[in-house]
Amino acid sequence: MTTAANHIRADDELAANRRRLLDDLIQRFAENPTDWQPNLLNTVAAWPKENERAYDETFHYFIGGEAFNWKRLAERIATQLNAEGQSSIPSEDIFDWLGDTGVFGRLGEEQFRRILGVDGWRAHLNYFYGVHIEQCLIAAIQSRIQKRRYGNGLPPSDDSSDLAYLGLYEETEKTLWQQFLDENSLRLADLVAESPENTRTIGLDEEFTYWLFKRRIENTNAAQVADETRRALEMLSRINSAHEKRTRMLKDQNGGTILEFKLIPPRKVKTLTK
Repeated sequence: MTTAANHIRADDELAANRRRLLDDLIQRFAENPTDWQPNLLNTVAAWPKENERAYDETFHYFIGGEAFNWKRLAERIATQLNAEGQSSIPSEDIFDWLGDTGVFGRLGEEQFRRILGVDGWRAHLNYFYGVHIEQCLIAAIQSRIQKRRYGNGLPPSDDSSDLAYLGLYEETEKTLWQQFLDENSLRLADLVAESPENTRTIGLDEEFTYWLFKRRIENTNAAQVADETRRALEMLSRINSAHEKRTRMLKDQNGGTILEFKLIPPRKVKTLTK
């Protein structure tokens, strides 16, 4: 059998597997429409971990072949449910849940870990620390730089981003971005082609962040990595607290009517990934 024929056969098998999983999910939604989140997460855990092009969109949820963005995959499944209109669970409910839920989808860490399994849990931790927490670390350093400027009586400055990257990675963001593209342009050719000029798709930005994380871990001593991780977790806690406070402020005490306050929403650790 030719290589092309093998690829076609593999693609057909993947499509059949995804179809079977989706049909099973639709049936479980119909049987238990009130407790659908664990059923959706079970489908996410069983879904083939190949990034996909579907519905005119690239669903890039497996970063660097190691880090698993489970919410992005759940969005992909919800997109198909919405396109087919067969599910008893409205797709907007799924999207609302994904957009306003914590790290474990409100299921509790133990249940979440059990559903994902050993490999899925490890890949989730890679994403949590390598993408989500890395982004929080960059934000924390930028915030510290700006606070230092305020403390010195100086106005805000656009250079806080470059100063943060220099402090964490010893290069400017622009230089790091070019190095990242030079090293990964072939592997990520489709994502690079889809990224509009001077902007980044979510998938490409997460690949870049994970690449930065691995670079930092390889070039930083364990004590400093632990301190930076603590700082990033503190930033995540502040972001979550601000989000919860803002949500409470936006709802009155008589049925949850939205008040128009016009608030602006906020914008080696290898042992962690075993």
